[in-house]
Amino acid sequence: MTHLPASWRAQRGAALIEYTAITALGIIVLVAEPNIILELVQALRKAYSSFVYALSLGWV
Repeated sequence: MTHLPASWRAQRGAALIEYTAITALGIIVLVAEPNIILELVQALRKAYSSFVYALSLGWV
């Protein structure tokens, strides 16, 4: 086994904890507000249509 510096050994499990925390937060948001996906899709559609409209104006 390769000997790693002490700072590297202390960080070996940090990514797993971060991924677990983010996943748990995502699950809590989805359970608390089930329509959040629909709201996100609607917001993206509105932003995209505004973007396309701005592109269609050209350099007026």
